Amino acid sequence: MVNLADLITADDCREVVRSSLGEGFRVNNYRLEKVKGQPGFLGEYAHLIVTTVQLETEQTQEHSYFVKCLPFTDPKQREIVQEIGIFTKEAVCYRELFSKFEQSPEKVLKWRPDCWLARDDLMVMEDLVDAGFRAMPFQRPFGREHLTLIFERMAQMHACSLDLEYNQMKGKKLGERFGEMLYETTFMRKNPWFEAGLEGILRVALDGSRYSQNSEYRSIIQSQLMDKMDRIYELSEPSGRFQSTQTGEVLYEKPLDCVLFDFQISRYQAPAIDFLCAIYLLTCRSHRDESYDFYVKYYYEQLQQKLSKLHLQAETVLPWEQWLGSLEHYKLFGLVWSGVLHAYVNLPEGYIAQLHESDPKAYHEFGLVSRDAVLMKFFRSDVYYRERLLDSVDETLEYLFGFK
Repeated sequence: MVNLADLITADDCREVVRSSLGEGFRVNNYRLEKVKGQPGFLGEYAHLIVTTVQLETEQTQEHSYFVKCLPFTDPKQREIVQEIGIFTKEAVCYRELFSKFEQSPEKVLKWRPDCWLARDDLMVMEDLVDAGFRAMPFQRPFGREHLTLIFERMAQMHACSLDLEYNQMKGKKLGERFGEMLYETTFMRKNPWFEAGLEGILRVALDGSRYSQNSEYRSIIQSQLMDKMDRIYELSEPSGRFQSTQTGEVLYEKPLDCVLFDFQISRYQAPAIDFLCAIYLLTCRSHRDESYDFYVKYYYEQLQQKLSKLHLQAETVLPWEQWLGSLEHYKLFGLVWSGVLHAYVNLPEGYIAQLHESDPKAYHEFGLVSRDAVLMKFFRSDVYYRERLLDSVDETLEYLFGFK
């Protein structure tokens, strides 16, 4: 166990204030306030509240920062996350990779939060709520206004990555220079959280998909689906076939802006992976069927514009035909990832927090061994949960087996 008060030192606070506000402030005092509710499986969250004194005026001000850190209330969870290295990867990306990206506002839109301190076990970032950003409410659908903003910022991130590779590093691949931080940590066989997610997809396919009542199809699913999904591990490896970049995994009805937030699964891969994961996670099938071609073209147009400001041509670094080819090549990535995450994040609000508090053993069983029982419980009782899961699983079966 790690005490909340011990996560940040006075020296850390001074560095955060100096980085975010400049040299003209003195730290008077500070405190940490844990964010209520269930943490993400990969970390826990807090607010750092710092009271400063402006040296010129002696005026006292209070500043709020957002803190992401390794799990500190659950030793078992902390051990697993440290072993995989997934939290440290994000900290290193902020500290050593993103700092090298072009940041001039004349050339680059803001696409990520500012990070003022990045240790291997903790990051202090700008408080996006203070900056006017809000997370989408639970079960609120994403519309075209949301997706276009997301794909615009995604294109900006990818353009910055390509600028670093082609202009600053003179064509040397990011994977060669930053391979120690852009390695795969999620789509791999030794990740029990992900493997439990694949088993969950199989359970829904066998017991709830539109094809489960056909005995022939059910037999095919039972004997072949896990092997078919195994291709995800091959797809997760960097490929010389497509141009790669650093990729990340994002008024409610009329959004004005967005930033990309979570980079714990950053890797050196084709931009198509980010695009596919976003569209399969954030849209229902009817929306995709209607707007997929529009989004494909929109993202590419945004990439062209962002690259042009950085003196690069999309037609050279990522030709249109290669972009289309990469979308088909990596389609399984988006399908499988959406199936894994929909089974986890669409559970009723507060359920995982309650499970973690009331029965830690069952919580770890759900996260790392099997989530089939919980998954099927809510699949049968929660309409939203069921529809979002089937949206991914049915399309996955059609893609892999040609079911109609």
